[in-house]
Amino acid sequence: MNTTAMSAFGSPAPKFELYLAAVDKQTGAVITIGESAPGVLADASEKTGLPKDCFELRRISREELK
Repeated sequence: MNTTAMSAFGSPAPKFELYLAAVDKQTGAVITIGESAPGVLADASEKTGLPKDCFELRRISREELK
């Protein structure tokens, strides 16, 4: 079975070198990680019930994800 992620156009999905982490401004805890700033903030807000401005975005590398 092929487990390679594909984009909507049938080509392999891109592998990003930098990601964004939504970090709670109060606690410093990383809430969620992703490739899209709006998506990461929306996910963090949904997970915690806090407004998006309660988080800061930090860039992290692929190595930091491991």
